[in-house]
Amino acid sequence: MRGLYKILLLFLLACQDQNVLGSKIINGKIADDKLMKYMVSVQEDGEHKCGGFLVSKHFVVTHGGCKFDEDGKVMVVLGTHHLSKPGSKVKEHFKSTCKPPPGIGTDIMLIEIYRKKPDDLPKEIQLQDPETDVKENEKCQFAGWGPVKNNGSDHDDQLNVVNVTVISQEACKVQIPGLRANAICTGGKQTTDEGRFCKRDAGGPLVCKGKAVGIATVNEDCSFTGLPSVYIDISEYRSWINACIKAKKCL
Repeated sequence: MRGLYKILLLFLLACQDQNVLGSKIINGKIADDKLMKYMVSVQEDGEHKCGGFLVSKHFVVTHGGCKFDEDGKVMVVLGTHHLSKPGSKVKEHFKSTCKPPPGIGTDIMLIEIYRKKPDDLPKEIQLQDPETDVKENEKCQFAGWGPVKNNGSDHDDQLNVVNVTVISQEACKVQIPGLRANAICTGGKQTTDEGRFCKRDAGGPLVCKGKAVGIATVNEDCSFTGLPSVYIDISEYRSWINACIKAKKCL
């Protein structure tokens, strides 16, 4: 009986630690190696800096706040969920970055990549149609290489994915005063099945019904605070992204 009590005590402590520290992005899991090949690790000098996602053979989308020194060796890594795993991943040489023209916003950045044989790249993810709204209570997914613990390392070697639930702007504003108009929120106090992205996850896509609908913003707090996660609605940038993709260069 005493042995059983110790086992139960250890189990409860482990569960408590997961809830506080956000192990595996809280309720998340390691992503299937065969899925989400559009995911991108934006790196500088071999270190993961931000998430991103492939939207064409020439462009990666990431968050506008992804900071790196363009004088450094900037790469985007595709084709693998394991950042330290040799062999299968595709390293794309960084070519240039571009942000939207004045008046549109600065929450998004395109990274132009160059590859002699672009057909060798993984399949890109489709973007949500501008006229399609994300619905309240819609079930979506988010993935990233950010820390899986609040006091853990700056990033995780394996891609983790979590199911999230969209909440209304009104409910989100109650919890986050001053919420920007072009935001999509998931999680919060009224949901129970949520994960939370963290630093180094910025730039990753919120995916609903197989399409990218939002871009993770910068978040330095990995703990489960009960606050919603905030993403930038990608539909407002769709025309500019499409123009760059069509021209095959930053505009």
